[in-house]
Amino acid sequence: AVIGDFAETPRYQGAGSSMVNPTKLDSLKDALAAAGLTVTGYAKGFSRTDPKPDQALIDEAVNAAKGAEAVLLCVGLDEIAESEGMDRLSMELSKGQQALIDAVSAVNRNVILVLSGGAPFVMPGKERYRAAIHGYLGGQAGASAMAKALLGEINPSGKLNETWPLKLEDNPSYHYF
Repeated sequence: AVIGDFAETPRYQGAGSSMVNPTKLDSLKDALAAAGLTVTGYAKGFSRTDPKPDQALIDEAVNAAKGAEAVLLCVGLDEIAESEGMDRLSMELSKGQQALIDAVSAVNRNVILVLSGGAPFVMPGKERYRAAIHGYLGGQAGASAMAKALLGEINPSGKLNETWPLKLEDNPSYHYF
């Protein structure tokens, strides 16, 4: 099963002055289908414009996850959580995404987090997923590259070029900003 709005409408770029008009935009859902993978279910899972949990979207995701061999759960920072010209108030994923991760991992133990975003965030508890892969803001062909990494066609051997705090309080600027 593939769950999460980012699988259908990828988070491929930043906001503000970094916005571009892509010539073509890949989606993970389409890239997986083009590679011959059978997706037994898809659900949007969360709202990108409302950070609160949407029970109807979560229920749809839970139904898609039940009985699936594995779940690709596409979550991360949405356009509201990070943009230039504003400070984030939290390093947490939205409450809607947190509730989605909890609900899906309760019905399927084979959850793979497919992460998107341009800045660090607090990772969900390790007991909720079996693997995680981060695509950052992958650009217009990022979803096809992610599909190749998920299917073992390429080795996602990139190294993090930044230090991620485990929580906001671990950041040296926490007491000042």
